Amino acid sequence: MRSTRCNEVKFLFILKSSMVRTFAIFIALSCAGLLAEEVVAPLVVPPEETAGQVGKTVTVKGKVDGQKSSKAGNTYLNFGGKFPNHVFSCLLRAKNFTDPIPMFEGKVVEVTGMVTLYEGKPQIELTSLSAIRVIEEVVPADAPPGQPTP
Repeated sequence: MRSTRCNEVKFLFILKSSMVRTFAIFIALSCAGLLAEEVVAPLVVPPEETAGQVGKTVTVKGKVDGQKSSKAGNTYLNFGGKFPNHVFSCLLRAKNFTDPIPMFEGKVVEVTGMVTLYEGKPQIELTSLSAIRVIEEVVPADAPPGQPTP
């Protein structure tokens, strides 16, 4: 009888240590999966380099040289020159925005989205104002010191 009890204890010990090892392996693999799914921030590019990023999600950092709204209510932010001489633009369709679009002209911003081509020029279509981040307001060279920008 004593031998049977001893065998049961050995069996439980082996079973327990096997479960602990299995659990440890599960935890290790789970952590490895989390590391493999690390979020990578989008590449930051200037407006002049967006043509080489078509089909990719990037962050474009640059000065908004022009902002216009069409009769349909769509708003365009132009970078690298004013329309039609710009090198990159952002399209904000009226159907996606119920509130007025803030004025970004003259500000350095970052916009994040997928670059597409429209009439041969790169653009990002934005569906949310959260995709635009104002970095700084550009003060005109002829503005007196301490004057706020318009």
